[in-house]
Amino acid sequence: MIPVFGAGTLCLVCPVCKGELEYHESPLDKDGGAACCQTCARRFPAADGSFNLVEESKRLTDETAFYDGAYAVAHGRKSARRLDASEWARRWHGPHWPECQRILKQLGDVRSKVILCLGNGASRKELYFLHLGAYLIHSDLSLAGVLKAKTEYDLDDFKGRVAFHAMDACAVPLPDSSVDIVYGFEFAHHLPDLTPFLREVERVLKQGGRCVFCDCAYSPVWQTAKRTVLWPIMKVAHWLHPISPEDLRATYVGGYREEEIRNLGSAMGFGCTHFERVGFFQYLLTRGVGTLVGWNRPQWVYRAPSTLGRALDALLTERVGFLARNTIRLVWGFDKL
Repeated sequence: MIPVFGAGTLCLVCPVCKGELEYHESPLDKDGGAACCQTCARRFPAADGSFNLVEESKRLTDETAFYDGAYAVAHGRKSARRLDASEWARRWHGPHWPECQRILKQLGDVRSKVILCLGNGASRKELYFLHLGAYLIHSDLSLAGVLKAKTEYDLDDFKGRVAFHAMDACAVPLPDSSVDIVYGFEFAHHLPDLTPFLREVERVLKQGGRCVFCDCAYSPVWQTAKRTVLWPIMKVAHWLHPISPEDLRATYVGGYREEEIRNLGSAMGFGCTHFERVGFFQYLLTRGVGTLVGWNRPQWVYRAPSTLGRALDALLTERVGFLARNTIRLVWGFDKL
């Protein structure tokens, strides 16, 4: 058996048949070992102490290839730096990211809870959950993204509380009823069909557990603008900063509608549904800057447009019903009762 956190009862399972996994060393594997299913005999390679627990066919998709290329950087513990809680606390509690404040509100007290982060890529802000006392499983379809996030910080202070593995959100390699929270930030829209994904979420959540996701809500104004006046700018931005195939599909489809989310939750047998929209002008201004100059810029680059956007939202969006119905950022999810 391969324990998730190095000890305890939570162990990894085969993502296909949910059989028991064991670690085998072999010269056939690049890093000398692999997780082997004792039921179906599938092998999942290891890399720097993490496993690529994605079925081989899923590793060969255009989506995976795009992010493997985007995250393909040298990684190693030589450059790892100490994880400072204050560095990411500003992202979660600061005024420039209102959706993050709402996520924390929906997550509630995470002390001693197991949080499964899906589609997390190279994002590091979720490491802040460790400072809040949580156990964290950082995962993504791209192993390159997982390793990039894993090796940027020295996480020795959190041994036994954090794990990094590549996982398919529609075939999670964890046992039934094994995690307290499932979380995803700007990730779910990469899935063309939410049904198999939410079935897996419901399966791995404990009774009383919660899933929380952040994406975009459907906004007629935003969607119309992208197809008309913003079309040339959007095409130039995609040329300068290419996006993944699923990101491109989601751009044309638009965000989620509340009725759609509630119907999905009901069909999956979830209890309470969360659907909270925020931001119109703030999102438009910061998104515009990020799309044109790239998102890998210091946070101060976005402070001016974010501050102006928040002021306009307070003045107009929260008072004008039409604009309120077009707010774009969305925090949504379900409770398993």
